Amino acid sequence: MTSIKTGKVSFLSKLSLVWNRLMPSWAEKKISSQLFWHNTKKPRDINLPKRFKQRTLKTPEGKINAYQVGKGPMVIFIHGWGGGAYQFFPLMRGLNECGFSALAFDHLGHERSENKQASLQQLISTSNFIIQSIKKNHPEGIASVVGHDVGSLIICNARPTLIEGLPIFLIAPIFNYKLFFLRKLGQLNLHPDILKKYAARFIAEYPKQYAALELSRRLEKYSDVTVIAHDENDDESPVADSVRFCKRFPMTKLITPKGWGHSRIINSESVWQELKSHLNYEDTTINYSNIILKDINNNP
Repeated sequence: MTSIKTGKVSFLSKLSLVWNRLMPSWAEKKISSQLFWHNTKKPRDINLPKRFKQRTLKTPEGKINAYQVGKGPMVIFIHGWGGGAYQFFPLMRGLNECGFSALAFDHLGHERSENKQASLQQLISTSNFIIQSIKKNHPEGIASVVGHDVGSLIICNARPTLIEGLPIFLIAPIFNYKLFFLRKLGQLNLHPDILKKYAARFIAEYPKQYAALELSRRLEKYSDVTVIAHDENDDESPVADSVRFCKRFPMTKLITPKGWGHSRIINSESVWQELKSHLNYEDTTINYSNIILKDINNNP
């Protein structure tokens, strides 16, 4: 729909600002999606790839939708805010061809998991529960944990006994959650007074609720077993944060492909090749771009 322009601000934008001011509960609901992710949209239609199994995992926080494929050592994938397990399907299918098993799950409030509000702390708790369950019940063990976006923060806030010694692969990680949150808040079409109010509330809560969770603080102890993949032009998470961390901890390997962006980088050829290397798998007979990606897109 084309909006009616009145000076620099469109008529619809002005109407939205008035609505924000008159309906603070509506504005609060929009803002809560930054502190809490609540899946108000219809989950996307998923074409389950061949040999993938879908199941429900019962956790203390709620019911979790998960996808699993393959046999062998397990690679666990953890997505970020607003994402979903489906984002990892190509990597999971590739790992299956390499003799690994892979599991990805939707966080609470995301896609096909239980539709309920969940704080960042709850997502960490739920991920702890799932990793512990796999570690206990998967006889071949865990080969690696892979995170994207805030999923990287979740991994590094897992109980140390669950991930110590495991290879960690972080894709487009969020090093500065405070800045990430405030940037997301600023992108909402809300009245400036409302934005200031909730930004101030978050900043006040940050030292008690979030500061200790920051990736820049939590990743140090895993720096020698970590690989980071970060696009040079990521517009949601600055690549400079990853560069800065790796200069401080040179044992952390950093790859910086270009032109993929924040989400598409997950299934780039460079990430696939580096993940195989990270798992000490050097077989080059599997053509990821021409076989795995093409197959999963055209013949799921």
